[in-house]
Amino acid sequence: MNEQFGRVRVLIGNEACDRLARSHVVVVGFGAVGSFAAEALVRSGIGHVRIMDADVYEPTNMNRQLGADTDSMGQAKVEVGGRHLKKINPGLDLECVEAFIQEDSVSLVTRPFDSDGCTPDVIIDAIDTIDAKLAVLVHCHRLNILTLSSMGAARKIHPELIRFGDISGTEVCPLAREVRKRLRKAGIASGIKCVYSLEHVVESTHASRDPGAVSVVHRPQLGSLVTVTGSFGLRLAAECMHLLSSMN
Repeated sequence: MNEQFGRVRVLIGNEACDRLARSHVVVVGFGAVGSFAAEALVRSGIGHVRIMDADVYEPTNMNRQLGADTDSMGQAKVEVGGRHLKKINPGLDLECVEAFIQEDSVSLVTRPFDSDGCTPDVIIDAIDTIDAKLAVLVHCHRLNILTLSSMGAARKIHPELIRFGDISGTEVCPLAREVRKRLRKAGIASGIKCVYSLEHVVESTHASRDPGAVSVVHRPQLGSLVTVTGSFGLRLAAECMHLLSSMN
């Protein structure tokens, strides 16, 4: 028995643990939500992982993103994250893709893994730009690839209000409302599972972006806490592992 995953095997059994080792998961967005999801998957024995992000670390990331520290400022998130994940499991089949996902590049998300040619079993969408998020969700839905998506984790304080369910049944979350509307225009009413929060947000919890910031993705700075964003990522990872360990 591999002692590294011994406690996982004790809990879920050898067969389920072996399924995780054979599974292929893509985490799109390696930030406040995605970094926690990816690390949880690797620590739990997922054998094939692809992480995707175009951004670099900046000081405002340090309150909530794994990999953000005084040594990683200005470095690509997937490079830093990739080195860290390989230290956790040197035998991990890991692909690090430094790319900003748009409609014309969304096929990078679902392309087969280089190591064995297998297509992804699950896509975890941890993207925080709505156009890119919609591109991934629509693309994966049309290919019938299981996708687990993160709705709005910023501007939240209470992790106990986090919920998980089909996009069609989401409540309160403004991002989920907009995603539902755009998905309906694309002919998709349900079939995408997501994590969201029932917490009502305060509209003033954001600040203008520092024009000198090093990030390659420009957006307003939204107030956020690692206790919520990290919980979103862990909830996505938990659902992913449950689904994969149950598959034949």
